[in-house]
Amino acid sequence: MGIGAYLLVFLGIYIIYLLFVVSRKKARESFKKSCYVLYLVNVYKIDVDKINTKMLASMVTCVNSFILATTLYILSNIKGILSIVVAAFSMLLLLFILYHVLGKILKRKGDKNV
Repeated sequence: MGIGAYLLVFLGIYIIYLLFVVSRKKARESFKKSCYVLYLVNVYKIDVDKINTKMLASMVTCVNSFILATTLYILSNIKGILSIVVAAFSMLLLLFILYHVLGKILKRKGDKNV
């Protein structure tokens, strides 16, 4: 998989997520109770009521799309059982790093809104 295919996968996942979560108000309300948001609330003490739900859903969508596209890229470029191990490790690493960055950004945004 080349960089063009990577971008197509990323955009495809992002657009599907936007259509089914971000653009639908009912889905956004249930999104507040998702494991992504609960992790950010519990670990980074983010007040979801101070943050625009649509913006929060868009940011999480972008992070998740990047993680999935990167994992698929790794799986397609490394052959054998090693690809699964490397993809799983990189997915966990990306999850922790990107959600840490997202949590810090949202915490800063929430503090500025006070």
